[in-house]
Amino acid sequence: MSGQHDVSGGNTEGSRKALAQLFLECDHALRAFLQARLGSEHEAQEVAQEAYARLLQLHQPDVLSHPRAYLFKIAGNAATDRIRQRITRARLDELDVEGGFERVDTVSPDHRVLAEEQLDLVERALGELPPKYRRAFLLNRFENCTTAEIAKDLFVKERMVRNYIARTAIYCQLRLEGVSRLEAWKEVMP
Repeated sequence: MSGQHDVSGGNTEGSRKALAQLFLECDHALRAFLQARLGSEHEAQEVAQEAYARLLQLHQPDVLSHPRAYLFKIAGNAATDRIRQRITRARLDELDVEGGFERVDTVSPDHRVLAEEQLDLVERALGELPPKYRRAFLLNRFENCTTAEIAKDLFVKERMVRNYIARTAIYCQLRLEGVSRLEAWKEVMP
């Protein structure tokens, strides 16, 4: 790569030319790098485009002494975000948000003690979450409210209610599995 490219500054003709030159010089390598990380040519193309857009939106030309490295850093971070989103989405898809917990009619004393301990852990985990998450989960699971009813109560969209409930369920499950509060929070919260 010859010299430095001033690819920041938004809409200037020079920054567009510099970005075009950077694109010509490293687009193939960038997409190959992203495809290796993401396992999808389509996603690699999307993330590469996002990285170029972010690079073009910079407003500090002096920051970019190594624009190629910076572009790869932006793209790598965006790919990591995609992977995290993919994992969270897969976990959310596994949950039946509208469903409830199964009831067991006969419980042995050992199971009852274990269940009480788990209930204590869940109560503590719920206390660690934001109020809207907790309220949505409790209304859905214990008051049998629909997502539409909860959305009206919380003044949010139904999609957000489903998100709150699913993330709360995942968070509680992680805490039950012994994951620390901080790690569970990082895993689940946006």
